[in-house]
Amino acid sequence: MGAGLHPWQERTRGSGLTLHGALDMAIDPLPLQRDFAVLDRDLPQGARKHFGATDGWTAVSLLDRALDAPARATPALALMPSVAALLARADWDVRGCYLLRQAPGSVLRWHFDHQALHLEEARLLIPIIVPAAATTWIGHEAVAYPPGRGWTGDFALPHQVDNPSDGQRIVLGIDVVTTPSLVRRFPAALMADVPQRCALAGECSNLLLAWRAGQGL
Repeated sequence: MGAGLHPWQERTRGSGLTLHGALDMAIDPLPLQRDFAVLDRDLPQGARKHFGATDGWTAVSLLDRALDAPARATPALALMPSVAALLARADWDVRGCYLLRQAPGSVLRWHFDHQALHLEEARLLIPIIVPAAATTWIGHEAVAYPPGRGWTGDFALPHQVDNPSDGQRIVLGIDVVTTPSLVRRFPAALMADVPQRCALAGECSNLLLAWRAGQGL
């Protein structure tokens, strides 16, 4: 990223807020890795989303979002019984579930989402295959969780994902409704100072948008 920080990173550095935290649930990554190997071998290309990827696919939907109805299982979920078992043991209200792939040597550049534990919806991330050099930046903090260690972050703040390695990064992304039972599975500090978080997210997002405009992006 270079030595200097962007303006929105300077703002999070001085905020005193906790920006990410680990899920309080033990997850064995080996079944996920074995199932992923089968899926990657057998899943038709048409079931993989590309989203402008320059090196293969970037997402596979396991549970599709549905308006005013539970998320719908896709054929790909049958190739990942470990994910079905994980979802069955958790009391989550799941809106969508995806395998997310980041190609070797790629960057998912700064962006922000309306997902955090203090908002209506959060995104849980469960690393399956993670090169040692792969890092998620949330504001000024570099985040790297090992395979099987579920986590979430305040993704309403600008964040970027770097994978400078020569290996692919595979993460299970689960979009869930933020219920009290879900919040209790994460560090309490990740829900602290909600008014400050909301104000900071708005400020940092505007700083990012101004930077993009200045860069002609």
